[in-house]
Amino acid sequence: MLSFSTDAATVREYCALRDASGLGAFPDENARIGLANTLTAVWLRHEGRLIGMARIIGDGGCFAQVTDVAIHPDFQRQGLGARVMEQLLLQARETLPKDLYISLIAGPGAENLYAKFGFKSLHGMARTLP
Repeated sequence: MLSFSTDAATVREYCALRDASGLGAFPDENARIGLANTLTAVWLRHEGRLIGMARIIGDGGCFAQVTDVAIHPDFQRQGLGARVMEQLLLQARETLPKDLYISLIAGPGAENLYAKFGFKSLHGMARTLP
């Protein structure tokens, strides 16, 4: 049975789902810091196992970013990415300030999913720290 859970992902669950879905895992300490700085998140579980997630991170007042939208490969192509995004934005409307600027970086092929939720393509740049 699929259900949204209030039980946040553990560092191990978070890294495992990121890795399984192709997003890549982070070192445990990085993941611990990142998860602690979540503004709002949804955790989708199947029989207690984390199979989907999405988070919003940011400064909590002016700027935020959707990140970690992931569905385990065993559950992909069932519309769960859309369900996770819908739930995430519902929570954001209930808990975050009005007029908060929310951005995201869409992986190749995911643009259509995010467009359904009002996101528009803009040019941006990104990098990681060495």
